[in-house]
Amino acid sequence: MTFSGTMELTEHVLGAKVAGRLTTLNVDEGDFVKKGQLLATLERFEQSKKDFDRVGVLYKNGGANQQSLEYAQLTMEDQEIVSPIDGVVLIKDVETGEIIPAGGGVVVIGDPHDQWVKIYVSEDMVHQLGLNQQASIAVDGSKQTYKGHVTFIADKAEFTPRNVQTPEERVTQTIAVKITVDNPDENLHAGVAADVRF
Repeated sequence: MTFSGTMELTEHVLGAKVAGRLTTLNVDEGDFVKKGQLLATLERFEQSKKDFDRVGVLYKNGGANQQSLEYAQLTMEDQEIVSPIDGVVLIKDVETGEIIPAGGGVVVIGDPHDQWVKIYVSEDMVHQLGLNQQASIAVDGSKQTYKGHVTFIADKAEFTPRNVQTPEERVTQTIAVKITVDNPDENLHAGVAADVRF
């Protein structure tokens, strides 16, 4: 059985914990980023960093307690946007100088180590597939094939006609199935057409 789909990857929408004006944005679309890398800061970042450094000195000299140090650190972290993963910048939603709401998206980071293909299988064939079932994946523009396995089978059909009358029409109902690539590499890109063979 062969099915066609499109390569996709896990996306992380990153924003600030508090509202504020974006003063620095250190990445562009297509840039690779490391886990823990500072991507952007808000207008109060520099001041909160100074406050944190000052409380840190006081803490070492016995002039401030642990709670004050932790509060200063949290206040500083509220003013920064840090990458949670090694990934690639897919979308830059805002530019420096813009005011962003708390939780509002600033950048979208894609995880190249977590890629999959979503296919749609007719109801009469889906019973032949099971979770963790092995598959091979071929993508357009590459002769290489990748191993993958079924990680999700939807529990209800999609694209259901409003009024299903005959058994032939019921076959047009499809079930979404997700096949995760076992060892993705830099040759796989989101949005590229892919064929999945079981």
